[in-house]
Amino acid sequence: MRRIIISAAAAAAIAFMATGALAKKTQVFRAAGGTNVAPVGLSIDASYDQRFDGFIPGYKVINVAMINQSFNIIYLDPEKDRWSVKFAGKSKPVIATHDLRRSDPKAWSELPEKTKNLLAYPLFLPVGARQVIDVFVPDTVDVAAFNEVSIYLKSLDARIEILARQ
Repeated sequence: MRRIIISAAAAAAIAFMATGALAKKTQVFRAAGGTNVAPVGLSIDASYDQRFDGFIPGYKVINVAMINQSFNIIYLDPEKDRWSVKFAGKSKPVIATHDLRRSDPKAWSELPEKTKNLLAYPLFLPVGARQVIDVFVPDTVDVAAFNEVSIYLKSLDARIEILARQ
């Protein structure tokens, strides 16, 4: 009986370790801004316009244009998606806020209702849709030097790194 229990425990431990080794890894795609990231069916580009500085106190805005060129709806998750911005001459990316409603409720509550509708993080990109998603970085960052936007989309389990055109 003892051998059976030990054998079962060993088999369970081996199975547990094997599933970790066989677990699906997050895919990473790199593309130039404005080009199609074919495996996911998205075309993404990012730009910064200093005229929006000060629009939301404490933040600078980077506009990210996304076009869903796939045959599927692409779901976005405000809680699990992750955005970051890299800057020329800096090795560490800056975490960008994509859902101001959750990350800074005070700043969100001070915005006019029409602005909230424009800045709200969408829940999905329909087939063929063109959507501008605004992401926010601290106003202490020199955004003019940004050269890459990185997006982790939970629904695709993929990280997309877009080299911004400047």
